[in-house]
Amino acid sequence: MKVVKIIKNKYFITGTLFAVWVIFFDQSNLIDWRGAIIDVRKQKFEKQYYEQEIARTREKLRELQSNRDSLEKFARETYFYLEDGEDIFIISPADVCSGR
Repeated sequence: MKVVKIIKNKYFITGTLFAVWVIFFDQSNLIDWRGAIIDVRKQKFEKQYYEQEIARTREKLRELQSNRDSLEKFARETYFYLEDGEDIFIISPADVCSGR
C-alpha cells in the first residue's frame, strides 16, 4: 500500500518524468554527455602520444643536424644512399625465409 501511495504521488511522477526527459530527450542529454566525455579522454591520450612522438622526432632531428656520421647512417638506411663505387644489396625478410 505504501509503495502504491508513493507511485501515485504527483511529485514522484513529476520527478520521474523530469529524470526521463533529462536522460533521454533533452538537447544535452546525459547519454550524449557521457559519449562526449569518453571522446575527450581518448583525445587526451592521443595528444599525449603525439607530443611524445614530436619530442622523439625533434631529438632525432637534433642528432642528425649535429652529427654527420648519424646523418650518413640515416641516409643509407632510409634512402639507400651510396657513395661512388659502392653497390647495395637489399635483402628482405621474405627472401630470407623462401631461401632465394
